[in-house]
Amino acid sequence: MKKLLLLGLFLTGLFWALLTFQGLADRGEYRSIVLDFREDLATGQLEQELGAIAQTYGIQPTPNSVFSQSDHLYIVEGDATMLKALRRSALRQATESIAPNYIYHALEVPNDPDYPKQWNFRSINLEGAWDQAKGKGVTVAVIDTGISPVTDLQDTQFVKGYDFVHDRLNAVDDNGHGTHVAGTIAQSTNNLYGVAGIAYEASLMPLKVLDAEGGGTITDIAEAIRYAADQGAGVITLVWAAVAIVRCCERRSIMPIEKGQWSWRQQGIPTVARRHIRLVIPM
Repeated sequence: MKKLLLLGLFLTGLFWALLTFQGLADRGEYRSIVLDFREDLATGQLEQELGAIAQTYGIQPTPNSVFSQSDHLYIVEGDATMLKALRRSALRQATESIAPNYIYHALEVPNDPDYPKQWNFRSINLEGAWDQAKGKGVTVAVIDTGISPVTDLQDTQFVKGYDFVHDRLNAVDDNGHGTHVAGTIAQSTNNLYGVAGIAYEASLMPLKVLDAEGGGTITDIAEAIRYAADQGAGVITLVWAAVAIVRCCERRSIMPIEKGQWSWRQQGIPTVARRHIRLVIPM
């Protein structure tokens, strides 16, 4: 019992340090602010708070997406000055958090024609792994710039995704990064074209959170993670650089899958698991 208590205190302290450490919590680019209203607010109370914000600050709060209203999650345009004003206002009593809507960016991918072929599959004994499984029955949510219907994904299985950048069903890739990632995961294989995918019998769920320039907000990312978990994804991938860890991401991403375990690997990769769900975020 004593060991469990000490472990609990250690993890609590570590988690709090990660949320409050200035190097992680306050760096990053943002042009809007996340208002996470208390979910116990009645509809009339919420509308009153939204109206007060518009009247006091001259900005109109809007839901982040069609999935946001039931969670009372709203976005307003604003900078550090506006963020400070909102946090000091009476709005604090009606919200669970008021946080920057940080923008994340994809890592650069070389445009060399044969670059995707440079993955050294043999170094991870992939040919041996294929004798055991090829990903059949697993849905992989690709949270990125979307996926385009390129030739070497024509035989790949897809499930319904969503474009959180433009708030629409069709998550088309206008950047290329997400399609590259999708090909690495489940590119059509044994079709006498291009190269092979790692788990080419898996199904892909395209979730677009990054725009044509490779940037996207933390709110879209958090909602995409929750969407993927709710829609039955077995694996959730986020293959791009993170610049901040904020309370919004913790609440909207981690909380829906809180029944699993949170751990930090030696390589610095946070992993969250709930039943068969696995979330991997390279930091």
